[in-house]
Amino acid sequence: MKFMRALSAVVVALACSAATQSAPAQYGSYQSALSQLRTARAYIEHPDNGELHEQEKSAIAEMDAAINELESVVKDGKTLADHPRLDSHLGWIPRLNKAAELLNKAHDNVQKEDDGSGARDRALQHIAQAHKFVEQAIALEQ
Repeated sequence: MKFMRALSAVVVALACSAATQSAPAQYGSYQSALSQLRTARAYIEHPDNGELHEQEKSAIAEMDAAINELESVVKDGKTLADHPRLDSHLGWIPRLNKAAELLNKAHDNVQKEDDGSGARDRALQHIAQAHKFVEQAIALEQ
């Protein structure tokens, strides 16, 4: 009898574990977008000449707003410093280009989700604005 109870407990634990592992992360595309936004922000946060222009400051503000919108839906517990390692050998224009590329990916990921709260649409607007400011910064540098 004890063996049967122990065996039942193991079977239940394994079933719960398998269900948890196979279930997709809720709003996984939002989570990917958050990572991409944090990384894009990090690429332009510290320019090589030490001073941010208005376009870069505005892009960062828009990225922060997009991050806040997504975090209102997805509580991932990460900070702005939680991003993949940056390529420290990139010059300023390639860093801006990398940020623009990441913003495009974040935009695509946010479009895949709809949480019903309006956060998606607001985040998309902020990402589009951030991209516009990054493109202006690139144009000024060339």
